Amino acid sequence: MWIARILMITLLSLVKYDVANGQDQTSQNEQTLCNDGEEIYFSCPLENQKTVSVCAKDNTAPNRGYVQYRYGSKDNVFAFPGQNVPPASTVKITDVSEGSIRGLHLKFSKGAYTYVVSSVSPGEIYVSKNGKVIFDQECTASRYKSFSNKIFDGVNEVPVSKVDIH
Repeated sequence: MWIARILMITLLSLVKYDVANGQDQTSQNEQTLCNDGEEIYFSCPLENQKTVSVCAKDNTAPNRGYVQYRYGSKDNVFAFPGQNVPPASTVKITDVSEGSIRGLHLKFSKGAYTYVVSSVSPGEIYVSKNGKVIFDQECTASRYKSFSNKIFDGVNEVPVSKVDIH
């Protein structure tokens, strides 16, 4: 009886530990379009009831793994790039920190369009076509959105450009 009780407590502890570790990756209240096994570089609900997420897997260098921008809802997602390809030619990151304001812009470009995910508080997404902003939404969450520093290992950094000034 004593051994059975110890085994039961140990088993329950392991289950609780496993559940707690799973919640570290994605809290139950976090809205994301990333899949299990993908790293969430950024995710937030927008004012228009959509979600924007930046999802990655095995992105340890610009020519390894993938980084993908996703916008919409679980049932209807726009993803760029459409395939899981290394980010070297499609994704760039810019440090837009200035004075006491800290933040990064993760930029996905396709033809005349540039999709910018901004971690500058309160976090936002905007889309530029030929240099003109055609879509702009802020995160509804009030907490500061920040990318992990390891994103610099997997995405090429570029200097501030005209699209960053918004």
